[in-house]
Amino acid sequence: MPLTEDHVFSTLRRTWQPVANAADLPAGRVTGYTLLETDLVVARFDNGKLLAADTACPHKGARLSAGCLRDGALMCPYHGWTFGHDGACHSIPSLVEPNPEKLALSHLRTYAVQERYGLIWVKLDAAPLPDGTTHELPAVPEFEDARWTYRIGAPMPFAAGWRREVENYLDMTHFAFAHSATLGVCADPRIAGMDVKATPDGGFQMDAPFPALQTGHELPGKLQSAHHRCQRGWLPNFTTIRQSFPDGDERVLVHIPSPNTRESCTCFWALAISPGFRGPPPEAQMEFATRVLNEDRLMCENQVPREVPINPGRGGWGVLVTPGDTLANTFQKQLRRWLRAE
Repeated sequence: MPLTEDHVFSTLRRTWQPVANAADLPAGRVTGYTLLETDLVVARFDNGKLLAADTACPHKGARLSAGCLRDGALMCPYHGWTFGHDGACHSIPSLVEPNPEKLALSHLRTYAVQERYGLIWVKLDAAPLPDGTTHELPAVPEFEDARWTYRIGAPMPFAAGWRREVENYLDMTHFAFAHSATLGVCADPRIAGMDVKATPDGGFQMDAPFPALQTGHELPGKLQSAHHRCQRGWLPNFTTIRQSFPDGDERVLVHIPSPNTRESCTCFWALAISPGFRGPPPEAQMEFATRVLNEDRLMCENQVPREVPINPGRGGWGVLVTPGDTLANTFQKQLRRWLRAE
């Protein structure tokens, strides 16, 4: 049977997805996020505990994300109902003594939530994945190593599906064109020596040289110069790039396009810089990475359709592929295999 977008979303509900930068949600703050077409309220209570729940108040459906934290509870902005970090209804101001049954019926629908890598993550469905395993976040030691400089980027909304963003992040032949003013100042669209393989955990990996041309009229900066790239993907949408420079310096970048709707996502991203990096300071590297990501966003939003079809069609869109598309094609094949595991 062909895969459907319903199948894709129901499976992704069983995975951890980012919904906010941790720094944007200090104690006492409330925010909202749409994850896989589910509207959420996300709050950090004064004691540091996190709550992720359906944003609609069980009374009249007012958005709790428009509410506030008061006296240690999340308060609805419409009628003042309050809820604890576990979703339990604490008070109904219009009732002098609300009975236990009404309070129990008013319990919020909550979801698993955690903080890691400077991001807030939510899992909408606790059920195991199609292969019977429980989804966990990949381990990236550099992101938790105090010797490395770790920076979190501002989340960037894309008016394109999450698979568009993943494919773009894996693409090795667009640098000279989409990034001609930034990353691809001296990029060569021809890629030699790409080594793409599936990994034992069901993901994928590519090792390849960054294709920088040697020219007499362009002097690329360090981030635009030739280096080795190791791109690693953990299904469904956690992707990293390790850049290894000839002088021994390294950078590790991560992108996670968190699906909002079937045709929109928010790209959460971060950068880890090795100790003693001989190049632009962290702030300049983050500014540069933001410009590059914005160029990628424009490319993704100008592709038709807005999301990569989950089922490849014989003779249809996407059949004109080149060797440079090998990594993106590997991602799509591994993703379909993962989705069909059950």
